[in-house]
Amino acid sequence: QEVMTEDNVPCSIDGVVFFKINDPEKAVLEVEEFTFAITQLSQAALRDVCGKVELDTILSKREEMGKNIKSIVEQETHQWGIEIIDVKIKDIQLPENMRRMMANQAEAERSRRARIILAQAEEQAAGKLLEAGLQIDKSPSAIKLRLYQTLSNIAAEKNSTIIFPFPEEVLHRTPKKEDS
Repeated sequence: QEVMTEDNVPCSIDGVVFFKINDPEKAVLEVEEFTFAITQLSQAALRDVCGKVELDTILSKREEMGKNIKSIVEQETHQWGIEIIDVKIKDIQLPENMRRMMANQAEAERSRRARIILAQAEEQAAGKLLEAGLQIDKSPSAIKLRLYQTLSNIAAEKNSTIIFPFPEEVLHRTPKKEDS
């Protein structure tokens, strides 16, 4: 059944109606061709129910939509001696451009979540680096050990030149007479 949702999205919805004839005499005498009547009634109820809600509701609440359609259809069919057992929405077909838009929206949402997770990881890493820096600041020997570890890492890469930082005290040394 072609349906226009409340948010003006055209879609094609396939549904199925399960029913049971409780009173065969009423089913034949109260309505002409009860299967056709149930089909027409179900299609009208489907259009009414789905036309009053947005597409997201139809997609996310199929079972609830089926129950609403069932209650509408069984009001009429009860008089015909027919019991509606269940109504299921089997499939929802959307226009191609709508499917592309929904895929783009889903991709944007995944990207947003990934950026949030990455930002949280960066925040945690920055916090750990701050803790490490504060720990190193507490001990001059920790700074030297970190310096030696860094030099070791540089040497392992087989670089041809290593600039060795030297203690600040060397810069402030006053020259002896022999040095001049």
